[in-house]
Amino acid sequence: MEKRDKIAVFTVVLLLIGIFIFSLVEQHSQWIEAFYARGFYRSYSHVPRFIFGYVPFSLGDLFYVLVVAFLLYSIAKLIGNLWKGRWKSSFRSVLTMINLVLGLYFFFYLSWGMNYYREPISINANLKVDSLKLADYLVVLNGFLDSTNNLREHVNPSEWEEHKETIQRDLNTWVQQDTAFADFLSRGQIRAKSPINSRIVSFFGVSGYFNPFTHEAHVNKAMPVTFLPFTTVHELAHQQGIGFEDEANFIAFARLQRHPQIFYRYSAYLQTTLYMLRELQVIYPDLGKDYKGRLSVKVWKDVEKEKQFWSQYTGWVDDVMGL
Repeated sequence: MEKRDKIAVFTVVLLLIGIFIFSLVEQHSQWIEAFYARGFYRSYSHVPRFIFGYVPFSLGDLFYVLVVAFLLYSIAKLIGNLWKGRWKSSFRSVLTMINLVLGLYFFFYLSWGMNYYREPISINANLKVDSLKLADYLVVLNGFLDSTNNLREHVNPSEWEEHKETIQRDLNTWVQQDTAFADFLSRGQIRAKSPINSRIVSFFGVSGYFNPFTHEAHVNKAMPVTFLPFTTVHELAHQQGIGFEDEANFIAFARLQRHPQIFYRYSAYLQTTLYMLRELQVIYPDLGKDYKGRLSVKVWKDVEKEKQFWSQYTGWVDDVMGL
């Protein structure tokens, strides 16, 4: 075995050991909270901000394209080597791909992924979380429905369609200035970007996503503007070290529901109300349908506009699933 092959094998072993260590550490949320989320991650998050944060376009998207292109090239090369009986070259191609996949997996956890195993937000934010009874859930839902309908009477989403850049700048600043969750969230990089091509992202039904390798938060600006504020603050929560979707949703709502701009508050209440209605309809379909009917005509128009937007892009998924 040549020296470079030995180095490649040794690298595989080291990466596997590192991943195994992560699997052991992830069982201890208090350690992760103290030493990773509030220690390493807070310091490290300044690095991707310095490298990627000030670039106006998404370098993370380019990174994904390069990784996929390299893997496809490596697979094609491997097939060619196997076809020609070049076993040594085939072995090297396999080692290269294994190292790439393991390296990305290891770096994912080191760079951001361990945030999935930190203490839950109920502990970090001192929230009282009890088992919720249906009656209590409906009381909260009633309040959210009333607030959503009332806020909609005071906004006109169409007036905001041409101001998506302004919304993004406003909310970047709002989150940067927010201190409600400063005790446990990173402040290394707080900035949302657009994907390189929002239309392409729309074909996969994605409204926003976070790149754990470059720490870039992306928001799909092609979608209806009504849902843009909530999605922006949601993705910024991931950027600050929140892993789970429901926790990012909570932070997004908590930050927007006290924003002085009524349109941003409407976005928060609408999105949260829709989440609550979906949860109710999964368990109690008839009850969920009844409560959906309490949305005002104007709110329903916003919801239908979003559905129509996604249907024109994601219809191909239904076609593929129906094959």
